[in-house]
Amino acid sequence: MATFENMTLGDNNGYNSMDKVQKIIDGLGTVKGVKKVLLVSEEGFPILSARTLPISDEVETVVSAMVAGIVSTFSSACIQLNLGDQIDFVHVQTPIGLGIISKVQSTILVLITDSNVKLGLMHYLVSSTKMKLLKTRDF
Repeated sequence: MATFENMTLGDNNGYNSMDKVQKIIDGLGTVKGVKKVLLVSEEGFPILSARTLPISDEVETVVSAMVAGIVSTFSSACIQLNLGDQIDFVHVQTPIGLGIISKVQSTILVLITDSNVKLGLMHYLVSSTKMKLLKTRDF
């Protein structure tokens, strides 16, 4: 489980681990077509969101709880269907947008985009963001 309270206070560059994670999330939020980026705990609590894409704390909290519920429910369904217990991606597509949900250890990365984005590119961005997050010390 990712414990953000125990992250280091600083490194040689003057950044702490949370600053590095925030920078990664903010970078994803600057991609054309991306509307919102959230990092959520498995328990449904918001951890971080892209500063470049402001949303209210209330909306962030509600969406975080809902996303955690979706992941938990779908994970249980996958186990029951003998599809394993690992979720790489969950897609939610509407006429006006796309939601991509992906597990990163004990957190959940949420990407909300316009409807006209290239799905393959979004998969690549989420996958590369996950790798960056996993390389961040203490994540």
